Amino acid sequence: MTNDSVIDDVRVVEFARRWLPYGGGTTGDLLVEFGMTPACYLARLGKILSGPVGQRLDPQLRADLRHFVAVRSAPR
Repeated sequence: MTNDSVIDDVRVVEFARRWLPYGGGTTGDLLVEFGMTPACYLARLGKILSGPVGQRLDPQLRADLRHFVAVRSAPR
């Protein structure tokens, strides 16, 4: 499992930014890149967006990623 280091936070955000136009990475992508399930990844990304790394992002990107987390985390 990954730790909560700043370097890992930046990697998670960069992955999210890169895959956002395509609806996010697949379950396989997340397992290979981070060793996380989609639910763990979304929780981690949400936490990052609320923290110091998220505060340094472009406001529109942060809003777009928050929307992505909210939509993907909503019960289906």
